[in-house]
Amino acid sequence: MKHLEPHKVLRFWAACQLGKGDYLKLKEQLFGQESVARLYEKVRIYEEKSKDQESK
Repeated sequence: MKHLEPHKVLRFWAACQLGKGDYLKLKEQLFGQESVARLYEKVRIYEEKSKDQESK
């Protein structure tokens, strides 16, 4: 799951869990002390790289 786009990880997780487990614990494991701004920046960078690879 490390190589999936963040929104796909969340969709996958939601489909598999359906209310099971502790969301806050999982969120902490996945994102730690990351800020929303930093997560957004990581997503933006990932999307730019993906677009660049598709163009080649």
